[in-house]
Amino acid sequence: MKKISLIMLSVLTLGLVSCNMDLEPYNAIPDTEALKSYNDFKNMRVGLYSPLRGQNSGTFLLTPEIMTDNFNAMVGFSNTYGDMYRWQFNPTTSDFETIWGSYQGLIGRCNYIIQNADLVDLTDEEKFTPAQVVEIGQIIGEAYFLRAYSLFNLAQYFCADYEASTANAANSGVAFSTEYAPTSDNSKYPARATLAETYAQIKEDIEAAKILIPEEPTSLNKTNPLAYVSQDVITAFEARMALAMDDYETAAAKAVQLIESDDYALCADADELLDMWVNDNTSESIWQLPIPSADELASQTGEVFLPYNEGSTPDYIPSGDFLDIWDGTDMRINAYFLYEELTTSNGTTGGVLMLNKFPDDTGIHQNIVKVEAGRWQSEPKVFRIAEMYLIAAEAYAKLNNVSKGAYYLNLLQKNRFENFEDATYGNVTELMNEIMNERRREFVGEGTRLFDLKRWHLGVTRTTTQNDDMCLFPGSAVTTNLVKSANDPKMILPIPKAEIDANPQIVQNPGY
Repeated sequence: MKKISLIMLSVLTLGLVSCNMDLEPYNAIPDTEALKSYNDFKNMRVGLYSPLRGQNSGTFLLTPEIMTDNFNAMVGFSNTYGDMYRWQFNPTTSDFETIWGSYQGLIGRCNYIIQNADLVDLTDEEKFTPAQVVEIGQIIGEAYFLRAYSLFNLAQYFCADYEASTANAANSGVAFSTEYAPTSDNSKYPARATLAETYAQIKEDIEAAKILIPEEPTSLNKTNPLAYVSQDVITAFEARMALAMDDYETAAAKAVQLIESDDYALCADADELLDMWVNDNTSESIWQLPIPSADELASQTGEVFLPYNEGSTPDYIPSGDFLDIWDGTDMRINAYFLYEELTTSNGTTGGVLMLNKFPDDTGIHQNIVKVEAGRWQSEPKVFRIAEMYLIAAEAYAKLNNVSKGAYYLNLLQKNRFENFEDATYGNVTELMNEIMNERRREFVGEGTRLFDLKRWHLGVTRTTTQNDDMCLFPGSAVTTNLVKSANDPKMILPIPKAEIDANPQIVQNPGY
């Protein structure tokens, strides 16, 4: 049987990925039969948002976390993500196909909406009311945004850090199509763009989204405005993307715009920090994906960080090196971690701190009370205002403006530490060291660590554990004492082998 590229499979199936992240076909809709009415657009919109909970939980977060230095595997662990932890992954590792296929699938669905929207006469007043025209425009804008969002995330996983000096290198970017063009002819499958071309497409799509997304929520968003793409979500994304591109002036400006809007408040105390993760109640979220029912769950993320049942041990616990950068006055400790006495399979007993951002058996998710399927997850918080403070701090540090960088870092830390007094920094290096520590603390478990290390041109070094006897130390396959340089080829994930086999235009990343 002829192999079909995941890119083209996403086109053929309109790219729906199920909540458990298994690729499954969606009923393809003939071009001539879809997007003729307002309801057609509304129905297609569901497919834009359906993959997002999965893309912000489970494999998508754990892959770039377990690879790095925030966690150690415990003795007797289940080997879940063990290939990531040992850095023994390769192009056949199924998690990469999940990540690649999900984003390509979403791009295919976006392409379908964008392309077919041009065939609809929105000036037909007998068919569309003025309000419906605005909302259809919103849906098209969401498609543009989510295509940009997908391309950016693919670049984060599968491409090198953006550098202007190398961004035009052949095959440095993402392989993608901006057309809905079903075919099994592999000679027509897209090759990899350059990284410069990839980011140019992202920027072009963002500009289109900014024009089409309304300033105020429409009836499409009335149940939960934070659940959908808004102008503020676009601004937050622009700040994140600009930082990744070393465009520090834009990154600072976009982040400060959201900070100064006063629409998103940092948690004021330890109780509010706990409420953010246990009950998903927070003033910090700019974009938070709801879990409205037991049928619409995110993927389980905390299952590897917490005991599966009484008497068991988690697969991974925070590393000693990571815990060393925490201060006893940090109000996040009780919100982000859970302390428990555990006994490992080798009989060693000790007290350990476990990550508890994705808690077990909680009464969360808008009236879903303790459902078994809802364990080890929180509502995905795609953008939080805390990130904007840290983007502003880092951008100003990179612009050699130590005082402004320190200002935004101090503003965040006043809401993270008890009795905090503003800190001063003698130079950019001192400030950046604290910003790097603060990002490591704030976003632990949220899937940012690998991308941060790539952006800072740092490698991965695992040193101390919480308890050597309870962790795999040193391990037969360089686990706890792992050292990887910033230029190690595996800092960039491999294009899935299935894609390489099916698409003769695709070039694999170096080192695989």
